[in-house]
Amino acid sequence: MLKRLLKPHRIINSFDDLSVSLLSETCQLVLVDCDNTLINKATHEFNHVGMDWIKTWKALNREAVLISNNKHPLFETLAKELNTPLIQMAMKPLSPHYSRVLKRYKVKPSQVTVIGDQLITDILGGKLNHFVCVYHKPLSSKDVLYNNIIRKIEKKWIQSYESTM
Repeated sequence: MLKRLLKPHRIINSFDDLSVSLLSETCQLVLVDCDNTLINKATHEFNHVGMDWIKTWKALNREAVLISNNKHPLFETLAKELNTPLIQMAMKPLSPHYSRVLKRYKVKPSQVTVIGDQLITDILGGKLNHFVCVYHKPLSSKDVLYNNIIRKIEKKWIQSYESTM
């Protein structure tokens, strides 16, 4: 049951795999994770493909919010560069920020897409709130120790999900 609940609607290797124009037909707002989705956790380099995707998204008069369970000065730099709101220490998957975002942007859950690299935080948080969920494969295999075990399980589940998409 948990495995089914954590299944994303889409799996991508890169933001290049996600059509801005197609997504914009149904979505008004994207919530994009920072660590290992927009910033490589090992090198601390920005994901310029992801940044360009967000800029293109915003050029269509759509909204984007960066969201992370962590806090880091790089996130603030990224948010400033993208001129995008940032939510740090979000407490995903049970974040109180989800309902605040819905109210602030006056959108329905079906008009929100979450893009992130973790099933337990990003995808579960999105699914619990009835958002469209896009799993972005992690930019780096480097992670904090407690996430290494979770990542091994996630990798197997992602392979299983991909075989049915």
